[in-house]
Order: sequence, then structure tokens, then C-alpha cells
Amino acid sequence: MIVQREQKAMLILMQRLLLVAGLGLATLGAQGTDLLPTGEIPPGKVLLVAQPHHDDHTTDHGSAGLIARLVDEGYRAIYVRGTNDEKDGPEGYPRNTIRNLRETEEATTALGMEKVVSLNWRNNFETPFPLDEMREQLILLIRKYKPDVVLGHNAWEHYQKNPGHRSASWAVIEALWLAGYRNVHPEHFELGLEPHEASYYYGKARLDWGRGHRPNVVMEFNAEQQRRKQLGYYFSAYAASPEQVQSTLAALAKRDLYVPEFEDLDDQAVSVQISDWWMQYVSRLHGSYAGVTFGEDYYFMDEFHDLPGLKPYLERNVERR
Repeated sequence: MIVQREQKAMLILMQRLLLVAGLGLATLGAQGTDLLPTGEIPPGKVLLVAQPHHDDHTTDHGSAGLIARLVDEGYRAIYVRGTNDEKDGPEGYPRNTIRNLRETEEATTALGMEKVVSLNWRNNFETPFPLDEMREQLILLIRKYKPDVVLGHNAWEHYQKNPGHRSASWAVIEALWLAGYRNVHPEHFELGLEPHEASYYYGKARLDWGRGHRPNVVMEFNAEQQRRKQLGYYFSAYAASPEQVQSTLAALAKRDLYVPEFEDLDDQAVSVQISDWWMQYVSRLHGSYAGVTFGEDYYFMDEFHDLPGLKPYLERNVERR
């Protein structure tokens, strides 16, 4: 499925292609000598992915690789889409919203996720609306689905220019904490719900959109999970339009650059190839931070994050049975 997106300009596509061609996927290695640790899959059964937009889990700097791995490890996965994405697309607000919901369902299905819950807050109006209302919705969903793992944007990613990312990240991290308290929204208990606090949190960020994200773990995934990550990216309409492909090829030709892999491919196949190369590059780059092939970097908090001295003590003094 090819869906034209005005914001996916030819220049960005060309920059990505030249970056991948210049660096070479096969030559990627660890960035520096200090590697991040690779994380283990935490014990549990339910994953709640709470993001502001329809494509935040499947973007190049998203979390689709970890989602695919958690699903393969037996997790039940639910995607919470915070806004209606009315601004994302060229077709006008109602059609954009309808199409983006459909693409969300296609992408999450490709990853093996169970369902999509749309909160439908108005896109790009996140700053003025009361965040405690979104926070309450997330508290209710955490109490309903009882996730062991919550995945969202890193709330400590500074200078984030996207209002949805800023607002939703704080609503998620506050809901993660408050959902476990019985005195917080006790009216929920009339629905048969009970307090619940997830034990594990993964915060994702992209440094080209902000500063301050300090990942502390890389989550590794395999080639099949990478394939599904690429498929989710494609379903989320990140593939270029035929016009963008032709503009890119013309710009490459003007610079006497030739890409042998494009020989005998039509525009749609070229678009898929470029998208796959870019997604491979990003996953390999983040994997190199821990010396693995494919990975995503996260700010990770576990059940001991409120007691920073306890975890190293346990690592030194406690044996696993």
C-alpha cells in the first residue's frame, strides 16, 4: 500500500538513501568503546504501548522491534493511540483520521498486537487540553489490562518539539505511578477494577527531535522481528509516492550516482527497497551501541527504580535459584 504523505519530501528520501549508501549496512560497528548492556525480556504476560500518534511505534526510531519480540515471547500487546491524527495527511481532517486508524490496525496486526484503543484527542492540541484527563484514561486502561510492561515516549527527553510526544509521555509516566494507588480515581473500582502498577517501563526517544534522552539499555531482536518492523513501517504509510521516487532518481542521476539494486524495479519496488534499507540502517545502528545486529535503545526502569541502592546490592549478594 502506497499512501502519499506531503511531509515526506524528496530531499529527506534522498538524504536517507545517500546516508545508507555512504555508510554501508555491512560496515556498521559499535559506536565507541563503552557499550550499553543488552536487556533481558522481563517476566510477564501483558504489554501496553501508549503513544500519541498512529505511527509512533512503527517509525524508524520507534519500538516495533521490541514489540515484535515481546509478542513472540508470549506477551499480549495492546496499542493505545492518544490522538485522532487529523493533521497527518493531505486528505482533510475526517479522511485523515479514518485512514490513519486503518493504517494503525494494519501495522499493529503485522507486529502481532491484539488491539488498538484510540483516545481520539485532537491532534496538535495536546498542550492546552487538561493532561489529567488523558492521564485518567491511561490509569483506567492500566487497571483494566493490568500490563506488566508499559512502553511509551521517554518523559525525560528534553526539548522535544512535538507537543503530542511531550504531553503524552508525561501522562503515561504519571499514570504508570498513580494507577497503583487506591485513593486515585476510586470511582474506577465501581467498574470492578483494582489498583495496578506495572513493574517495567521502556521510554523511547529520538535525538534528532530533542536532547536529553540517555538510554541505559539496548533491546535486541532477530531478523524475522526486524522484517515485521519494516512491514509495520510500510503499513504506516512511510513509503514514498511514485513522484517522490522519480524525483529522487533524477536527483541521483544529476550527481552521477547509480544504484545497481534499482535496476529493473518499478517505482513501488524502489520505494519499498529504500524504506527497508533505512529501517535496516537504524536498527543496526542502535544495535551497534550494544554490539548486536538489530536493536533499539531505551530508558528502562524496573521494579527497583524507586530504590536505586537495592538493585546493585541484590546483584552482588543474591543468588538465583
